[in-house]
Amino acid sequence: DRGLRSVFAVMKARKLVFTDPIRNLPTVNTRTTIPMPLDPVAIRAALNHPDPATALGVAIVAFHGLTNGQTRAIQLTDIVDGRLTLHDGRSIPLAEPVRVRLAAWLDYRAQRWPATINPHLFLTQQTAPRLSAPGHSFPWKKAGLNPQSLRTDRILQEIYATGGDVRRICDLFGIGIESATRYAATLGHPTFREEIPDRELRL
Repeated sequence: DRGLRSVFAVMKARKLVFTDPIRNLPTVNTRTTIPMPLDPVAIRAALNHPDPATALGVAIVAFHGLTNGQTRAIQLTDIVDGRLTLHDGRSIPLAEPVRVRLAAWLDYRAQRWPATINPHLFLTQQTAPRLSAPGHSFPWKKAGLNPQSLRTDRILQEIYATGGDVRRICDLFGIGIESATRYAATLGHPTFREEIPDRELRL
């Protein structure tokens, strides 16, 4: 309704109307939505997908809450001794299930494209001869999961595990206070009838 209010303000200033017919209507924030968890069965199935790239991509987001762009932008040199360093400076110790899937993908990658010079962790048939990252839908098309929904699920898990520690959520996932507070607001919400299961139980 913000646009309508602006229109009527202009019309009133030009004396085309004398009263604002929506002046007393409440302002509605149409951007407010409730973050929702995913079905653990669907996550577990995607984590154990036979395609190693799909399984690794899902694991990275499911355990560490990276964005789609961050996941696709990972380069081989960003991972050293089991730690992933992001471009924003955060250093993340990779969870054991992620390490297992990383090893499987690296073996497959080396066998499939032994001569590639592409520095990115994830490769496709199209990007192997180039230096670019894979497209936005990789590797999510096979997973059947939306990366943002998977990231939301991971953040919700952390919110419930910490009792709504907003500062920790900001530091862990690189989000702002407003976004973290939106996730924290789900605590005690009637939509969530039971605590979100720990991510370790999804394997």
